[in-house]
Amino acid sequence: MNASKSHGRIYTPDYLVKTILDYAGYNTPENILSKHVIDNSCGDGAFLTEIVKRYAEAFAQSPIPSTETLKQHLETYIHGIEIDRQECLKCRENLDQLVAQFGIDKVKWDIICANTLTVHRFDGKIDYIVGNPPYVRVHNLDQNYNAVKQFRFAQGGMTDLYVVFFEIGFRMMAPNAVMCLITPSSWLSSVAGGVLRKYILTKQCLNGVIDLAHFQPFKATTYTLISRFANRRSEEIEYNTFNQTTLSSVFKCNIPFTEIAIGKAFYLADRQTLNSLRKIRTEACPQRVRVKNGFATLADSIFIGNWNFSGMTIDVVKSSTGKWYKCIFPYNSHAKPIPLETIEKEYPDVYAYYRKHESALRKEDSSKIGSKRHDQSIENNSWYLFGRSQAIKDVWNDKIAINAVIKDVNSIKLTPATKGTGVYGGLYILTNVDYPKIEEIIRSQEYVSYIATLKNYKSGGYYTCSAKDIELYINYKLAQNND
Repeated sequence: MNASKSHGRIYTPDYLVKTILDYAGYNTPENILSKHVIDNSCGDGAFLTEIVKRYAEAFAQSPIPSTETLKQHLETYIHGIEIDRQECLKCRENLDQLVAQFGIDKVKWDIICANTLTVHRFDGKIDYIVGNPPYVRVHNLDQNYNAVKQFRFAQGGMTDLYVVFFEIGFRMMAPNAVMCLITPSSWLSSVAGGVLRKYILTKQCLNGVIDLAHFQPFKATTYTLISRFANRRSEEIEYNTFNQTTLSSVFKCNIPFTEIAIGKAFYLADRQTLNSLRKIRTEACPQRVRVKNGFATLADSIFIGNWNFSGMTIDVVKSSTGKWYKCIFPYNSHAKPIPLETIEKEYPDVYAYYRKHESALRKEDSSKIGSKRHDQSIENNSWYLFGRSQAIKDVWNDKIAINAVIKDVNSIKLTPATKGTGVYGGLYILTNVDYPKIEEIIRSQEYVSYIATLKNYKSGGYYTCSAKDIELYINYKLAQNND
């Protein structure tokens, strides 16, 4: 595995470094001088270079600035940890080049080459913890899997390494410390971030966020958030967004700590929006609607197309586009698989097509070993069936296809799909409520705003949502309207 994948290294642009340091308050002499600061995944020194520059400039404003005293300060108050030896050496070189401009050389930098997971010498001693922790799923780690799983914050879900760096940062904080990190925003709602969220609610230590939303400052397709923590309780969380034109934060509102959690997730919005969201997601409403995932053939290019077979096909709509195609459907009206022998006898053209693609389908089938099959009695000869059983039974129900990725009202795709047709590439709604009423609820700016508030970002300014998200919304609106 290459270093960038196993270490999760992502380099931080200068404007973000400055934004994070400013947001942490590391921008005035009184907040800089004689304050311990660390980047515990420092790479080649993007943060530390700016930190040292700010320290030297702040020190120059002191009554009797001395290069020798400044050198001692840099050796005492600036700290870094980096696991990669080459990056560590490069970091020191970058800092040496910088301080040479201030007439200083031979600084004994406290930049250590070590695994941050095992370093404890800074615990309880740091005034500012800043940085861009590594983004890597635990299962991609070369040697540190067991070490990571020992951390409290790593006890839930498919943990990402960056979540553990929150715990390490909290451990390093001095009594009046500030921690300001840029990380994926997924910890606000993911299972992996559950323990972190519980800790934050207990300590009330989060006091500010800058949501970069759709703006992606890194090459990796990650949606990021700058979060700021203090070693003291806060009653409110300062919520900011990010202007990608001016590359600066924009204040939105203060969120009371009592409002940020809805269910098991955190949400960022004004109080009115959060109150509305809480009602939608927590009030008990009659279940007039169910929303499900469409077909999962796991081989759409083989099963779905513009076929002209003699039989054994149904019309299917792709939820994400609203376009119709033909789908080979190897099931009877009871959603049971049609035996291959029957297909060979009654649908010879379909059977010949199957045999032509048998190798690819068998390969796909073998990759599904261990997954739940929809008919165990034919498990050893199921290569010609869909990969999963979802949505097969609902072919015989009326439904409405709906796309899960939207941007605005015009991007919403709602397509009625009658009995005998299928849905793939998205979601579908099962309900006895008339289509016009469902359309009125969904094809609205209010619905778009609801999905946007969930903050599940996709590229191009789009948002995605789950079947449960849509189901909760429609049932709530139907109950509110007494429909």
